[in-house]
Amino acid sequence: MTKKYLVKFNCGIGEYEHIDNYVFNKKKSEWGYCKEFWGISKKDELKENCFWDNEMLNAISVYSETEITNEQAKTLQELGVA
Repeated sequence: MTKKYLVKFNCGIGEYEHIDNYVFNKKKSEWGYCKEFWGISKKDELKENCFWDNEMLNAISVYSETEITNEQAKTLQELGVA
């Protein structure tokens, strides 16, 4: 059975912070998840495992990572959660 990874991100957009979710097909480093999710082209850390976007205006970090099944991933996508 193929594993998927539900990753929750802490996104800092200006003064506003929120949590966003995304399902990945393979395990990555925190940098790898953030890079793919936000399309960041260079690794520029605000603090440990918290990365700037390309314009250095907004920050993102991994809040949590949970291994899930394909069926769980499908359900989350159908519900619009991830």
